[in-house]
Amino acid sequence: MSKNVLALKHFEVPQEEGTWWRLMCLTGQTKGDAYILTGNRVVLGRSDKADIRVLDIKSSREHAEITKVGQDWVLTDLGSQNGIVVNDQKVSQTKLKEGDKLVIGQTVYKFAKVEVKGSPKPLKSKIDEDFAGPVTPPKKQTSALLGLIAVVGIGLMLFDDGGKKTEVVKKKSAATDVKDVTDEYLQLVRQKQLLDDKSQKQKMNTIFQRGLREFRERNYFRAIDEFSLALILNPNDPLADFYLRKSKEELDKFIADEFIKGKRDEEGLRYQNAIKTYCGIIRLLYKYKEDPRYMSAEENVKMLEGKLGLEPGESNCLKK
Repeated sequence: MSKNVLALKHFEVPQEEGTWWRLMCLTGQTKGDAYILTGNRVVLGRSDKADIRVLDIKSSREHAEITKVGQDWVLTDLGSQNGIVVNDQKVSQTKLKEGDKLVIGQTVYKFAKVEVKGSPKPLKSKIDEDFAGPVTPPKKQTSALLGLIAVVGIGLMLFDDGGKKTEVVKKKSAATDVKDVTDEYLQLVRQKQLLDDKSQKQKMNTIFQRGLREFRERNYFRAIDEFSLALILNPNDPLADFYLRKSKEELDKFIADEFIKGKRDEEGLRYQNAIKTYCGIIRLLYKYKEDPRYMSAEENVKMLEGKLGLEPGESNCLKK
């Protein structure tokens, strides 16, 4: 692991006293890991040389960086192919704040502050006391000790009933106090959970509605991004899952129809029209140059440029 981060588990904290900032991984292959930011520049990415390895197929080798600027931490996208989302907004650069959630592909990190105020001293447990073993008194004190035990024994016999009652009352009182505190704590936890669930549902609904709008406007790639983000927040949402699959199906159908249209123009010797159609496919898939459909559209454009006596690349699809 890089010297710029300290790798821990979620509930571990640094041993050194002070204020620390960390990224906690909430989903993905490294779920449960936490990274304390110890350097002034931390790189996230798929590369094994990255300070924080993001084991996600949508992560670039050097996807993003977090740099310390004064007292602030600034997140910057390093020109990644799939971008980075903070909370529910895609960003190129932003100042991070407590509780922010960073999303790379299907992997989610939480940016949080940790306060370490000295190392607590280990407490001797009841188990330690039970297994400490008997203590043998010095021989000179044996008689005095036996006498003291006898006096205490007589006292216990005389006041046995009253002592038991007092002990029961004290134990009952202590148990009641603990129960009251526990109930109050659990009630606060439930209230916080309800507020968090409500906030999560509101974010989920906002993202889903954005995806639905993009789907209706036939911006299928944007719709896929929005529905995928919605499923990160709620993996079991049936509507987001349905529209994600539907967006992918409609995108595939649209591209297939465009190829048919381009082929028809070719057969009718309408080469310029065919080039425009294939260029449209290239512009649509320009972020996915390894897609066979992108490569096929490129080959068709080159072939038509030859038939029209144009120089290779003269059509320049990506600038139109």
